[in-house]
Amino acid sequence: MNPLSLLRQFIKGLTTETEPPQIAAGVAFGFLIGLLPKATLTVQLLLVLVMALRVNFPIALLAIAATVLVNPLLDKLTDPLGYALLSAPSLAPLWTSLYNMPVLPWTGFNNTVLLGGLLFGLLMFAPIYFAARRGARVYNERYKEKVMNSKLVKGLKGSFLFDWYFKAGA
Repeated sequence: MNPLSLLRQFIKGLTTETEPPQIAAGVAFGFLIGLLPKATLTVQLLLVLVMALRVNFPIALLAIAATVLVNPLLDKLTDPLGYALLSAPSLAPLWTSLYNMPVLPWTGFNNTVLLGGLLFGLLMFAPIYFAARRGARVYNERYKEKVMNSKLVKGLKGSFLFDWYFKAGA
């Protein structure tokens, strides 16, 4: 698969599954995944979940990228949160039993940033979902037609390269 077909699929994904709940779920999952260290089984499982659900995947990727940019600032919140959970004496038997299970150490739950980010992301999932759903609804009602009828979009759609690539490659 060449990079241009990936770009075509990405743009096609932005124009499909554009209902506000699908966009909002993409933003919320993207925020959650963006908070976590990427080289863990937890992130891989969350990505599989996003692909399995009817979520706008390109929006989720954009939300991941946006969250990764502000993540160093959020680490100052998530790291102490994860440390507090992992160092709580009452939870020590739970962490020990989870660590001794066959696959669970690969999830990275013993990483303070991952555990704090997972907890913070899950706590913020609903508020982000509802805010993004409202934003998507406002965009669809007020701005979608204006954007689709803008000179830039019409120019791109009218160009022979757009017709050649997006219609021939579909």
